[in-house]
Amino acid sequence: CYEWCLTDKYDKDNEHHRKIKHDIEVGDGLPDLVHHSVCTKALEDVGFEVLEARDAMMDGHLGDGGEPWYMPLVPSWNPTKWPRFQFNPVMFRMMPIILRFFELIKLVPEGTVKTQVMLQAGGVGCAQGGLTGAFTPAWLMVGRKPL
Repeated sequence: CYEWCLTDKYDKDNEHHRKIKHDIEVGDGLPDLVHHSVCTKALEDVGFEVLEARDAMMDGHLGDGGEPWYMPLVPSWNPTKWPRFQFNPVMFRMMPIILRFFELIKLVPEGTVKTQVMLQAGGVGCAQGGLTGAFTPAWLMVGRKPL
């Protein structure tokens, strides 16, 4: 199974790391993110033999053009780089205004702005988590239930 986890680079005493963790949890609707060792131990505690546990994002397979997994969430000024374009400082502030207008004219349902702001916070948290190495969306655990 895959789990979203904090890595060894996460520093609970670092305010920026705590903000990353919070943004990911709130923006992606997650419970408390924990260190990967906690997830692996939980698998063992319920009786599985852990055959493999590793950060699958460190396997050397990169996305299109050799980009890391978090690159689609990193801000860009290039309007052809969606969704990256929405994370630049101007669009980050403009998207809620644009969507609020769309809500007023009933082009999108009420609550779209709140949802977009929440998801955007999650995207920023994931990007920062990837850039700092404090977070992985793919802690891979392979286990076998003893017979």
